[in-house]
Amino acid sequence: MSPDKTFTLISGSFDLLHIGHIHVLEYASTLEELLVVAVLSDDYIRKYKSLNRPIINEKQRAAMLASLSCVDLVYISDNEPNSPDNLGLLKPNSVVYSKEVANAEKVKLWTNKMKSCSPDTKIKLLPRYDKEEVSTSNIIKKIRDIA
Repeated sequence: MSPDKTFTLISGSFDLLHIGHIHVLEYASTLEELLVVAVLSDDYIRKYKSLNRPIINEKQRAAMLASLSCVDLVYISDNEPNSPDNLGLLKPNSVVYSKEVANAEKVKLWTNKMKSCSPDTKIKLLPRYDKEEVSTSNIIKKIRDIA
């Protein structure tokens, strides 16, 4: 990646890629010259979701995201992408969070992290895709109900 290019950083599990993911990725790709996606590792996801997740392994999830025209670079992250270490090293020009998970307390925490380790990074909040209810958990439930 060229040091003179601006980039947006977004992270997530991106398990069972769906329209909600495309919504946030396409938006994020419009903010800077490049979109960098941190795909959370299988081990990391198991720590905060369940031992049954992810459904799709990290290499496949990363490859699917890398194939999207709106994504410029993908890497697999074994730790919190918003950690001071990651932000201090990467220094993204902007990051995108879903408003769904962005309560006022979290936004304040994220903003303080940014200011301390990457002070020029802009935080962008994007409303959740709302044309219909969609989530990986709901897709898994629907598949289980059918089976």
